[in-house]
This record gives sequence, structure tokens and C-alpha cells, in this order.
Amino acid sequence: MFRKVIGFAVLSLVAVVFLFSSVAMGVSRTQSENLARHCDEVRERLKSVQKNDAKTRVFLGGKYETILNKYIVPLNVRLVENSLSTDGLIDLQNSFAAARAVFSNDYINYQQSLESLVGIDCKVEPDKFYNELSIVKKRRMTMEQDVLKIRNMLTQYVKLITELKGRI
Repeated sequence: MFRKVIGFAVLSLVAVVFLFSSVAMGVSRTQSENLARHCDEVRERLKSVQKNDAKTRVFLGGKYETILNKYIVPLNVRLVENSLSTDGLIDLQNSFAAARAVFSNDYINYQQSLESLVGIDCKVEPDKFYNELSIVKKRRMTMEQDVLKIRNMLTQYVKLITELKGRI
């Protein structure tokens, strides 16, 4: 179930990155006219993305917190208390906690940029809109990398636990 949720979250991030992938640093006259004509639709779509991203961030953030506090930390504490080898598990716990904090900070930066983008009137300031969209795109891609990094850490943690289980 958790893998499906993570997979859905990653796919959602990738889908929006593709939405933002056509961003250019400047706007041609034709693009400006098209943007002005569809500005309200674009802004509504961005608001929808914003709402969905907030839900995804709360869900993922909660899951990451639960995994850390209810599974990783208690298991590592038991291993230490029982004088069992924690080969790499403590380091991975610390890295996971740090990566979770980075994810939260990157999301805040992304959300602030997205809020700024939604507040720009693309009919009046198309160049500013496109430039801010470029920033939002980069910050969203950073979040996608954060999610993938955390996912890889969880995979590594499961692998280390499986190896430990085989030695006990």
C-alpha cells in the first residue's frame, strides 16, 4: 500500500513537471497573447495543482514521520539495547531524518513560489509569470528528487534489516 502511495506521489510530481516543462525565460508576442487569452484557466489549473500538492505533502510528511518515529527509531533503540549490530542503521536513521527535514523545507520554498506565481496577473505581466513559472518548475523538480532520495533510503533500510534478520 505504501509503495502505491509513494508511486502515485512521484507520478503526480512528474506529471506537473511535464506541465511546467515548456517554460521559457521570455515570452513571444504569440505566447503572450495566448497566455492572456487563457490566463484564468492557467491560474485555476495552478490553484488545483497547489491544492493537490498540499494534500500530497501532508500525506507524505505524515508517513515519513510515522516511519521514522514508530518503526526506524524504536527498532534501532532495541538493537542497541540488546547489543546487536546496527551496521549502518543508525547512520541511515540520521540521514532519513535530515532528508525529511530537507523535503519539508523544499516544499515550503516551492509552495511560496507557487503562491507568488498564482498571484501574478499573467494578462498584465506575462514575462514575470513565465520567469516565476520557471522557478516553480525547478523547485518542484527538487522536491521530486527529495522524494526519490527518501524512497531510496527506505529501500536501503529494508535491505539492511533483511540482512540483519538473516544474521540473527
